[in-house]
Amino acid sequence: MRTSADSADSAVFVPHFHWDREWYEPFQVFRHRLVAALDTVLETAEANPDFRFTVDGQMAAIEDYLEMRPGSRDRIAALVAGGQLAIGPWLILLDEFLCSGETIVRNLRMGWEAAAELGGPMPVGYLPDMFGHVAQMPQILARAGFEHAALWRGVPGSVEGHAFRWRAPDGSEVRTEFLFDGYDNGLDVLLVPDRIGRALGEYARMTADRWGGDPVLAMAGTDHNAPDARLTQWLRRASSDERAITVATLDEYIREHVRDEVSAVVTGELRSHVRGNILPGVLSVRLGLKQRMAVAERTVDHAERANALWSRRDDSPFLSVAWHKIIESTAHDSVVGSGTDETCDQVDARLAEAAQTARAVRDAALAEVAALVPGDGHLVANPLPFARTAAVEVDVVAPPEGGALVATAADGSTHPVQLISPGPHRTQRRDDGRRAARTGAAPDPPP
Repeated sequence: MRTSADSADSAVFVPHFHWDREWYEPFQVFRHRLVAALDTVLETAEANPDFRFTVDGQMAAIEDYLEMRPGSRDRIAALVAGGQLAIGPWLILLDEFLCSGETIVRNLRMGWEAAAELGGPMPVGYLPDMFGHVAQMPQILARAGFEHAALWRGVPGSVEGHAFRWRAPDGSEVRTEFLFDGYDNGLDVLLVPDRIGRALGEYARMTADRWGGDPVLAMAGTDHNAPDARLTQWLRRASSDERAITVATLDEYIREHVRDEVSAVVTGELRSHVRGNILPGVLSVRLGLKQRMAVAERTVDHAERANALWSRRDDSPFLSVAWHKIIESTAHDSVVGSGTDETCDQVDARLAEAAQTARAVRDAALAEVAALVPGDGHLVANPLPFARTAAVEVDVVAPPEGGALVATAADGSTHPVQLISPGPHRTQRRDDGRRAARTGAAPDPPP
């Protein structure tokens, strides 16, 4: 069995970058930098078969790049096929607490599908910079077929090594690589190329108790910067029989260099500040963004059901667009509101577009059913998957003062009506209506 001393100077460097899609600069400014960075990555990989690059676990960076460089699609696919480029599995690196569970699952699904078109996603649930993690994430990953995750923030102090078994409330679990020094722990080692060997030895000895005989995982990257094209040359020069240094994708490191036996177990959500600030203030800043996220999610959810059940046309492409805009907005520097006013205005507009797109699909589907209702009637649609009783507000032509209002359902049952706003109200049908609302029991519309 290996000991920490055996691998004290052994390391696997994982070239990567972390790409906040929008934050202290708006999306288009960051995209300009993204295209230049990925241009460098592709050129470096094509010129050097030993080079590897992990594209931050999110396909949004690839999609944003290919929109500007459509001719590079085959180049990316070739590098993925050759094992030099690791892409996906997420569409975007999200904030897990500020969106619905359905949105998290859609994010993973859409990212996986986009990566599959280019050769296949990295089979690691990469969550490098989220501000804490929900308890169900191991369950979501395990049910999607993942056996491994990798993350930084939120891990409690009880984890003393570089890996633990993360367990969801339902018992699902994934082996999780703990990036205890962040996703840029390899950068200090690389500061002086001629001293990489010595710096690596010092870092490995300082953290030897963490590795327990496994090679050091040196994450060689940071925010918004591609690695130096000379990286593999520097590492080759620093490597020796006594000091093995290799370059790999994150998936290669996990598959080839770590042991499956992990004793530490953490159950539930990860909200500890011990090794990284989880920035809890983002949950309450710019509340309007959080509210509009919830509205967009609910609207597209209702629209999908209405379109599936009642529409004679296939509006799923519109819904895909709406979901994509929602998921883009869940990025951990987007919906959290930590960006500039300019950035947050664009997130707000994107969420509004998602809600508008979904509302159009929903209303069109309901209009098809409403056309079957007699002219003096109203359609009551229940968007939830179970029967329920609720108050419904409608515009009607009210009787003269003192007259009674009664609502009659399609099955002949009657229901109480309360006039809540008498007086002229402009409606799509007429200008002389009075506003009324039915209260009390509705006729339990089915889901």
